[in-house]
Amino acid sequence: MIDVLSELEQDALLEVLNLGMGQAADSLSRMVGEEVLLSIPRIDFLPRDAAFRLIGEDPQADVAAVRQLFSGPLQGSALLIYPHDRSLELIRCLLHAQITPEECRALEQESLTEVGNIILNACLGTLANLMNLELLCDLPQYLQGRCDQLLLENTGLSETIHLLVLYVHFGFAGNPVRGDVVLMFDATAIPGIKRELAVVLTRYACGAP
Repeated sequence: MIDVLSELEQDALLEVLNLGMGQAADSLSRMVGEEVLLSIPRIDFLPRDAAFRLIGEDPQADVAAVRQLFSGPLQGSALLIYPHDRSLELIRCLLHAQITPEECRALEQESLTEVGNIILNACLGTLANLMNLELLCDLPQYLQGRCDQLLLENTGLSETIHLLVLYVHFGFAGNPVRGDVVLMFDATAIPGIKRELAVVLTRYACGAP
């Protein structure tokens, strides 16, 4: 990892992400009737072609994903990624029913897109609100394919060498379902991130809400 944010800036950005994921976890818990577990978020500044290593050991494994592009003062791509062989288990959790694999596949795109919409909107909305930004978000897209291809292709990002990547794992208590949330920012967004984080840190240092 190349250090582009100070330790204080990283802590502030992680706190913003924590708030967004906490809101998403509450919403998802109410939907499925189970506790949603979150890992501690992490930040890396990585080469573009190394980003897939954040998700799993096999970059060529098939995954299901929901992707939402965003633009404005910050430009980037938000993804919610599931191992494809576990995505059907998530649908069973959502529907609170034992259904056949064929029925699961028929509902896969709609169900996973809804989960992605909840989680990604919570993350991006919290980021925009606390940093006082107006982000323009595209409609979420459901995708299937190799993990490395989904992370690297059609993200709306420029061909910059490095990406600032925030990621967090989530799962359900007592259930093997898990997923990964990845927010990727173009390296050209880093000055804007640092500027907005400075405003956030100043506001909280002064005791403002």
